[in-house]
Amino acid sequence: MVALFGLLDWPDVLDVLAHDGPTELISRVRAIKAVDPSCMKWARNKRSDDATAVYAA
Repeated sequence: MVALFGLLDWPDVLDVLAHDGPTELISRVRAIKAVDPSCMKWARNKRSDDATAVYAA
């Protein structure tokens, strides 16, 4: 979200994790990837991959 997609900054990512949890953050990443299935807008090696997010407050 931060480096590749540039859609959130780190404070925003932490806010999503704190208020909505890791599942929401992963859902947002998957939604972004779904709009670019050919990996042309956001260059990456494959359409999607495994996802893990951990937030410890």
